[in-house]
Amino acid sequence: MSFLVNLRAVEDVKTFAGCAEKYDCDIMVQNRNRAFMVDGASVLGLFSLDLQTPVVVHVKDEVIGEMFKKDVIGFVLE
Repeated sequence: MSFLVNLRAVEDVKTFAGCAEKYDCDIMVQNRNRAFMVDGASVLGLFSLDLQTPVVVHVKDEVIGEMFKKDVIGFVLE
């Protein structure tokens, strides 16, 4: 599953990474116009992205993806 999030502030990135860290599943994040992905639990990795635009979150496991999406709902774009 994939969805878009806005991570505009430093605290947003820290909160998002903290939530991603809790799951035993790869939560990968990328810019829409770039091929490489970073680990959603890595604050440093997240800061390597262009956070001026929404980023795409990818979670292979649908159930975990839905749970994670609920945890970060404040950043999710619908």
